[in-house]
Amino acid sequence: MTLRRTTTLAALLVTAIACAPGTSTSASASAPTSGTDAAPAATTTGSATGIATGVTAASTVTETVVAGAPTVLDHGGLGPIRLGDTFAEVEATGLIGGRSSPATRPCAYHDFVLPLRGSVVFDQSRTAVSIIITRGPGTPEGLRNGDEPARVPELYPSAVANEYGHKVALDTGNEYSAYSIDGTVITSLGLSRIGQTCHE
Repeated sequence: MTLRRTTTLAALLVTAIACAPGTSTSASASAPTSGTDAAPAATTTGSATGIATGVTAASTVTETVVAGAPTVLDHGGLGPIRLGDTFAEVEATGLIGGRSSPATRPCAYHDFVLPLRGSVVFDQSRTAVSIIITRGPGTPEGLRNGDEPARVPELYPSAVANEYGHKVALDTGNEYSAYSIDGTVITSLGLSRIGQTCHE
């Protein structure tokens, strides 16, 4: 009777060791490879492979659907938005939202959608006459919001100072404006048609 209890206890110890976490792969290899005992191992391996493949596929899709906003306010416009475009053409880019200025004003300001900050200004004929940037893109020459006002004449020797900041006439019939609220950093960078009457 004592011998039987000892044998049973030994069998229980062997079973516990075999099922404990960290069991070597050699012990797993000696397990049966057919019947219901083989199913968990096959399922675990299959699941790991499936998860890895799913993560890779999801990452690839995410990378392909992300679209960047325009990054340069050049001498003619901002990305697909060009001065002289109609309201319908600018609206079709998906870069502007609803009107942000009172309807009583002759010119309409339409704010950009994020991550851009600023507005596109349309005159009474519903033509884009100005693009104002308060955060985001800079000029091809390297002027950006946050720069010191003194940087304007450094980059553009023909810049003309006024009470608001600087203006720079361009060979496209447009002009840059760089304004500062407190005179320490540029807070508004614009591209406008020379002679537009919607704003200074």
